[in-house]
Amino acid sequence: MEKLGNPVSSRRFILAFAATFALLTALLIPTHFAWGSIADDINAWLCGVLRDWCNWIFAAQTDVMRSLGATGVLSAPFETMLTSAGDVSMYDIARGVWQVAVLPIGCGVLGLVFTLKLIEISQRMDGSQSLPGVKEVVFLLVFFAVFLFLIQHSFDLMAAIYEVIGLAIDRVEGLFGTGGALDMTAVSIVTADDDLSALLALLIVAVISWLVVLIAYIVALVVCWARAIQLYIMAAFSPIPLAFLGFDQTRQIGLGYLKSFGAVCIAGLIILILLISFPVILGGIVAVNPGTGTPIDAIANGLTYALQYLAMCILLVLSLVKSGAWARDIVSGF
Repeated sequence: MEKLGNPVSSRRFILAFAATFALLTALLIPTHFAWGSIADDINAWLCGVLRDWCNWIFAAQTDVMRSLGATGVLSAPFETMLTSAGDVSMYDIARGVWQVAVLPIGCGVLGLVFTLKLIEISQRMDGSQSLPGVKEVVFLLVFFAVFLFLIQHSFDLMAAIYEVIGLAIDRVEGLFGTGGALDMTAVSIVTADDDLSALLALLIVAVISWLVVLIAYIVALVVCWARAIQLYIMAAFSPIPLAFLGFDQTRQIGLGYLKSFGAVCIAGLIILILLISFPVILGGIVAVNPGTGTPIDAIANGLTYALQYLAMCILLVLSLVKSGAWARDIVSGF
C-alpha cells in the first residue's frame, strides 16, 4: 500500500507546486488596471462638457450684445425708433404735440423776438427815416421769414439731423459688422486643458459674467430707448429754442439746444462702437500664468482670464451709462 500511495502523493504535490508557481508568476507580471482608464475617460468627458458649457455661455453673451446693432433701436429710422402694436406710435404723439401745442408757442416766441428786434432798430433810427434804418427793417423782415420757415419745419429738421448720424451708424455697421463671435479656445489657455477644477472655476465666473452681461443688455436697451424718447421729446419742443436763435441775448439757448440734440444723436454712435468693440477687446485678454510649473497654473490661468472677462463686462455697463456724457463732451468742443 505504501508503494501505491507515494506516486499519487507525488503527483498532488507537483500539481499544487505548479499551481502556486503559476499564481505567483501572474502576480509579478505588470498590468494596467481597468479602473484607471475609466477614471481618465470620465475626467475627459466632464472636462469636455464643462468646456462646451463655458464656450456656449461666452458665445451667447456676445450674441446678445450684437442683437442691439443693425436690427435694433440704434439704426432704426426716426419714424420707427419706438414701434407700436397699435395705430399710434411715439413718433405720432411727438409730432402731434409739436404741431398742435408747441408750434404755436414757438411762433409766438418768434413774434416776440421780432418785436424786440424792431424796437431795437427803431431806437437807432433817427426821425428822418434814413436809408440805413430802412435797410435794417428789410433785413429784419427777411430774418423773420427765414426763422418762421425753420420753426414751421423744425420737427423735420431735427429728424434730418438724426438721419445724418444714422447714416454714420449704418456705415460703421457696414465696415465692422455688429461684432464678431468670441472663440474661447483661441483666447483662453484653460479651455485646452482637461483640468476639472480650473474648468469648474471658469464655469462659475462664466455664470456670473452672464448675469453681468444680461445687466449690460438691459442697461443698453434702457439707454437706447431713453435716447429715442429724449429725441422725440426734444424734436417736439424744437420750435421754442429755435425761436430764441434770432435774438442776441437769447441765442445761446438755441445753440445749447442744438448741441444737446446733436449729443443725444451721437450717443447712439458711441453705443454702437462700444457693442462692436466688446468682443474684440475680449479677444485680446490673455490668462496670467504664474509659471510655478505645478497644476495650480491651469487654475490660475482660468481664474485670471475669467476675472478679466468679468471686469470687462462691468466696464461695458459703466461705458453704456456714460455714453451720453461722452457725447456731450464731444459736442461741447464744437
